[in-house]
Amino acid sequence: MNERDDMPAGEGTEALRRRVAEQEQEIADLRERNEALRKNEQKYRLIADHSGDCLWMMDLATLRFTYVSPSVTQLYGSTPEETMAQGIDEVMPPHSLEIVMKALEEELALEASGVDPRRTRIIEIEEYRQDRSIVWIETVLSFLRDEQQQPVGILGVSRDVTERRRLGEELRKLAVTDPLTGAFNRRPFMEELHREMGRSNRYTVPFSLIMLDIDHFKAVNDRFGHETGDQVLEGLVKLIRKRIRASDFLARWGGEEFLVMLVNTTLAQAVQLAEALLEGLRTWPFPDVGSLAASFGVTQYRGGESVDTLLTRVDNLMYQGKQGGRACVVHDPIHDADPTTS
Repeated sequence: MNERDDMPAGEGTEALRRRVAEQEQEIADLRERNEALRKNEQKYRLIADHSGDCLWMMDLATLRFTYVSPSVTQLYGSTPEETMAQGIDEVMPPHSLEIVMKALEEELALEASGVDPRRTRIIEIEEYRQDRSIVWIETVLSFLRDEQQQPVGILGVSRDVTERRRLGEELRKLAVTDPLTGAFNRRPFMEELHREMGRSNRYTVPFSLIMLDIDHFKAVNDRFGHETGDQVLEGLVKLIRKRIRASDFLARWGGEEFLVMLVNTTLAQAVQLAEALLEGLRTWPFPDVGSLAASFGVTQYRGGESVDTLLTRVDNLMYQGKQGGRACVVHDPIHDADPTTS
């Protein structure tokens, strides 16, 4: 006899009711979870659709977009559909594509070594807008994973950082240049001087320095005012830049004092340039002031000497010119230049 046959009718009915109630509760729980998932999906879709940043997903195997949020239009000028129809090589210049592919290769190598799967990576590259103009983009990247936690896609959050890059470049420029004349300041000059000394020591390539100081500049400021004095400094820099090469290095050393580093240049060649600059000062059209003069010191680097020794020598030569009557070029004897670099 079946055990159920021994069960009183009331108890069997009660068990059936409990099972039905449990199934109904399971169905209700499932509906509640589905509704919660639907609401979460709507919430995240709403966030993605209205975020100022562009959210996108890409298939890892094909590197094709599978989702692009509407903010892509603000970022690139194209619709999500237009963007999704493009390949990765169509949205960025070759040098940016190279950066991205290298980053992807590195991330997949990290993946194989078991590094934290929740990691993200930030890259900053140039990309094309729809009109083919360039925009700087910062993107936070992470992998999309399957149930086995294997990477199957890429999730990116991108934003326009063009203005930030521009401001950063302006700040960098202000940090290394004199704001009035645009000549370099001391810090980058010293960095470049150290590099050139190392190059000269390794390859016996000559380089020379010219230091100049405008004669009677205080009188210019006192008579014509500081605005005119500033114009004189700007004019002097223009004059020097017309005479030197792109590979040479001009710095405002302080006040009305300037230092020029002439790469691959012997003492005799540097002296010739200094004399041309002195002559150019006499004929340069400085507003209101007329012609000007300066005192010049010129020297060539001597292999193995220190920075302080080199700068002290050129400074002393320039001041010899000041003490000797100004408006002149004072230099080391040409035959004393380092024979290995002259």
